[in-house]
Amino acid sequence: MHRLFSGAVAVSTLALAGPAFAESPCGWTSAGWNAPNGAVVFDRGPGPIRDVLDAVGEYRTHSMLSHGPGAGVSHATMRTPDQNDWPTVCSLTLKANQLQYGYPGLEQVNQGGIYQYIHHNGSGGPEWTGWQQGDPTQAALVGDSIWYNHPYVSDPSRAASGQYIDRPVRNGYRVNYSLFQYRNLETAHLIPGNAANDGMVCSTFMAYAHAYAGQGTVSPHTYPHQQIENAVNSLYSGIYNQCRDSLGWFEGALLTVVCPFSSVCVNAGNQVANCMAANQCGSSDERHWKAMRDDPGATAASISPDRIGGWGVHPLTNTLWGPDYTHQLQWNSGGNVYGCWQ
Repeated sequence: MHRLFSGAVAVSTLALAGPAFAESPCGWTSAGWNAPNGAVVFDRGPGPIRDVLDAVGEYRTHSMLSHGPGAGVSHATMRTPDQNDWPTVCSLTLKANQLQYGYPGLEQVNQGGIYQYIHHNGSGGPEWTGWQQGDPTQAALVGDSIWYNHPYVSDPSRAASGQYIDRPVRNGYRVNYSLFQYRNLETAHLIPGNAANDGMVCSTFMAYAHAYAGQGTVSPHTYPHQQIENAVNSLYSGIYNQCRDSLGWFEGALLTVVCPFSSVCVNAGNQVANCMAANQCGSSDERHWKAMRDDPGATAASISPDRIGGWGVHPLTNTLWGPDYTHQLQWNSGGNVYGCWQ
């Protein structure tokens, strides 16, 4: 979840230099991780998703399904969306389709790809990592069910055409990364289930994998209005401040024209807040997200990484992983693997 918003736009009179952030989607690892088959691997990294989760009192920002030490990994994530061309960029910073239908979405990668994703994706690496397994037999059923039994398609990496990334499909479609899952997961966690944008995020995928393997339904958590008000304000402020300070998403890429700086940052914050709060990813009109924020009856129903792990207000027994304590993630199995995550 947290890799979204790991880099973006800085205002300049120079030419647009391609994607909003020079992500490094491919690389090597000289050792694989120690997380057992079926364990859930967590980390805590920077970015607006962290702003949102911090605002509701939660800690973990991403969750991944391990298929064993040194083996594959299944997770849902999103590359940084590109910025729009001039003159659209001045009023709508990011390409709406990429923001709404996040790529790569649900994917399966090797240890080289996941190491690059966690440690060398331009964000300075995670603040914390760990894994939980619970009952080894039941956890392995989850790992094996997704790895061996679930339908998938294989796509060549956009960064290295000789590398292929497997993408599990649902209802015959590739699964996108959808920010709106933070507001309303709909039935993404159920079998067969579905959701807006054919979407999941990392933790709704973990709930889906839990149910797919016959381990039971992971119930969502309802966030009361005060919490989602805090969350959407924090999301807007995080995006605006990154833009203003030329950080995060707003570092490295250049605009073809001088836009009014404050307007660019306001519009960027509005666009991302609209996408998460109302699934209005193609609008920078603040009325969309503020309508939700200012409606005292508005709530959110979602499954977060903390809920998958049974932390904070979330029950230990909601998942098979919850009763376990957090183990240290180490990179000490056989490795020297090259891979890509997009």
